[in-house]
Amino acid sequence: MISYILICLVPIIAIGLFSYTTFMRSMKEQKRDNMMETLQQIGDNVAFKLDDIRRISDLLYNDDTLASDIQNYNMGWDSYESTVRYVIPKFQSTINATGQEIQLTVYMNNPAFPEIYGKSEQQIDPLGEQKRSFEMYNISRIENEDWYKRFPEEQYGKTMLWQQVGDDREHGNISFLRRLVDSSDPFTHSQIGFIRITTKIAGIFQSLDYRKLGTGTLVFAIDARDRIAYSSEDTLIHRSLVDYASDNKMVISQELPGINMKLAAVIPIELLENNAKRLANWTVLVCLISISVCAIASIFISRVFSKRIGKVVSLLRMFQEGEFDKRIRYKGGDEFTFIASGLNQLGEHMNRLIKETYLTKIEKQELELESLQAQINPHFLYNTLSSISRLAKFGELEKLQSMVMELSKFYRYSLNNGETLISVAKELEQIKAYIEIQKIKYTDRLVAEFEVDPAVLVYDTVKLILQPFVENAIDHGWSGEGIIRIGIHAVMDEGHIVFRIIDDGSGMSEDTIAQIFKPNDGVYLGYGIRNVEQRIRLYFGNEYGVSIRSKIGGGTGITITIPATARQRLNSD
Repeated sequence: MISYILICLVPIIAIGLFSYTTFMRSMKEQKRDNMMETLQQIGDNVAFKLDDIRRISDLLYNDDTLASDIQNYNMGWDSYESTVRYVIPKFQSTINATGQEIQLTVYMNNPAFPEIYGKSEQQIDPLGEQKRSFEMYNISRIENEDWYKRFPEEQYGKTMLWQQVGDDREHGNISFLRRLVDSSDPFTHSQIGFIRITTKIAGIFQSLDYRKLGTGTLVFAIDARDRIAYSSEDTLIHRSLVDYASDNKMVISQELPGINMKLAAVIPIELLENNAKRLANWTVLVCLISISVCAIASIFISRVFSKRIGKVVSLLRMFQEGEFDKRIRYKGGDEFTFIASGLNQLGEHMNRLIKETYLTKIEKQELELESLQAQINPHFLYNTLSSISRLAKFGELEKLQSMVMELSKFYRYSLNNGETLISVAKELEQIKAYIEIQKIKYTDRLVAEFEVDPAVLVYDTVKLILQPFVENAIDHGWSGEGIIRIGIHAVMDEGHIVFRIIDDGSGMSEDTIAQIFKPNDGVYLGYGIRNVEQRIRLYFGNEYGVSIRSKIGGGTGITITIPATARQRLNSD
């Protein structure tokens, strides 16, 4: 039952582990896909805001009238009129063309234009007090700035850049940088001014809502140096993304088009494992339930089998004591039914054998009585029944059934419905049944080899002429160590059937062989062999019988010779 429980649990555990790993992998892939889709949506929102800033810069970049007025170097009224009537209103309408908080700063190459400052006196944050404003300065104010010097060469309509310049990083701002060029000169596009549109980073990335990705998730806007320019938690700004990436967190990033920044989401792995833990808990629960069910089933099945085995053992004990009237019955068609049938048949055979032998035929056939006493062989029977009892006790049902069936077969051929003569085929089947019983007892230490001429199978022989010699080879010829090999041969030889039983056991001396056939007073050696010799001579004549060749340490060879005859079988009655 322990092996049964293990067989049940191993697939459950394997399926649970497979389901857990598959679920985790699926969850991670699904979560990654969902986050990538969410980041894509956030990136699209950011791109829309960036495009809105670029669009209002186009209002200035592509305005030929503005370019002409900016290049007007006339001093006095003309310059003032163009500034008041067109340039300033143009700048004002430009910053009003967007709903975002921006500051427009235009640096003029024309020194004739006056500088215009914002209304805030405290320039701590240009977007702190005014949501939309513009300023005009001379280009000389930024000519020495590094960011201005490194600004890319002009490609008409393409050169523009998002960058944190000046005090942008300090105030959480970012600026859109672009030249104003003379569009009337198609070859040089010479610079006539420089545009800086400053806006709040928070305004661009205000759609970074970690709640879209799950509780505990952090969303960052990262610059080219992996520094956090914006975070879903304000306290994390100006730190590095490396500080938040670890083995127990999953990081997903996506580039933002049009700006040298990217989006990054940091998600704790434990958020993904919560659902997987539920699956693991269910798997453990199913395993515990399975163990309980298997334990209850094992107790119930063990009790059922114990009762059945107890009946078999009880019957065998009665057989050992000579009580063969007891019978057992089982319902169904399982192995116990076959065992009960075999034992019941054995009991019936034994009862009939005892009655026929000791009660009705003892006076008619004294020699047959001696033969039956030899073939019954109580010592062999009791040893076999003891082996059956041990097999039943240790639950080796397959071996027990095999031994009972072979024992039943052995005695079925032995009894032979009371006939003295049986076919050679049945005699060989009987000795095979006997050897199979012994193999169950001695396992692989007993090796038997048969070599039979098919021509001998149709003839008759006196029953039980081979078993005593095989029994002697096992009981007396084998030293108890190693393997004993027994060869059983049956051949035709000039109208005779010759049986040979050859073993590689310890052998016998000449004196021992002589005492078998001519025993001295008080010596009971070789009773079974003499019994075979006498019965063969009784039925077939004195020219037939048994001969023995043996050598100490060299094994023993038995030769049994009978005539090849198929006469009418004699009934013992």
